[in-house]
Amino acid sequence: MKFSNEAKVGILVTVALAALLWGLNYLKGKDVFTSRNTYYAVYDNVDGLVKSNPVFMNGFRIGIVNAIDFMPDKSGKLLVTLKIDRHVFVSKDAIAKIFNSDLIGTKAMRIDLGASLTPANDDDTLFSELESGLAQQLGKQVGPIKDKTEHLIVSLDSVVQMMHVMFDPATQNNLKSGIGHLNNSLASIDHMVSDDNGKLQLMISNINSITGNLKSNQQQINNILNNISKVSDSLAAANFAETIRKADEVLGQSQEMLTKINQGKGSLGKMVNDQQLYDNLTATSHDLDELMKDLKANPKRYVHFSVFGKKSK
Repeated sequence: MKFSNEAKVGILVTVALAALLWGLNYLKGKDVFTSRNTYYAVYDNVDGLVKSNPVFMNGFRIGIVNAIDFMPDKSGKLLVTLKIDRHVFVSKDAIAKIFNSDLIGTKAMRIDLGASLTPANDDDTLFSELESGLAQQLGKQVGPIKDKTEHLIVSLDSVVQMMHVMFDPATQNNLKSGIGHLNNSLASIDHMVSDDNGKLQLMISNINSITGNLKSNQQQINNILNNISKVSDSLAAANFAETIRKADEVLGQSQEMLTKINQGKGSLGKMVNDQQLYDNLTATSHDLDELMKDLKANPKRYVHFSVFGKKSK
């Protein structure tokens, strides 16, 4: 079969266009001759991820980002569609993580496998995660240093202000005067210490001697104090016990005496319990009272006085 020149040119152009399209798709990560599974991941923020960004696993490219769309539930979240080679195992609990693939912040995706051995099905939604970039990591590390630097600057500023206040002319004079008084005091102390009389040295020596004796005789002092404590405790215990015993005897005797009185025993018991005696005493007291009243009213009836020894008629 013989083709015309026009047909040959048409076939050549068609093959060239097909090769160009395949090459462009291949450069974009789309291989029309390779079958792929579709997976989804939902994010609040894709952080600059765009369509056709590569998908890696353990540093090896296994697919591409096929599409990025908003969720239909109007929540504002983003649905990322991934195309991953069918022969690559993706576990059910795998995590689709967005990360920086270079220092300038180019985004890519990485599939981190989980512990499950169950493969994810085609059209499954994977767990999603956004890895902090270099700038965020530097920000987290630099942030505390920045805060400490600010506090240090504030502290230095306070110190500088204090130095300005401290070294003004009036403060300098006061400082010099204080140092002078301190020097005089130190000189006085040195003179007192180095005095020929040696009173301070002697006093310190005596104190050291006393403390040394106390330390060397500490055991004996402790024994003496323990003996005194035991003796005082014994005396206190003995006196207290004797006092309680005597008080108990007195109470017992008093109780016995009161019991006998209540029972009418003895003279006091008979007097307390004899109603007739009580009535007689009451009557006698009443008669004596009447007698005293009559004696005061009529003394001549009972007492007679005569100058010449005669009784009046």
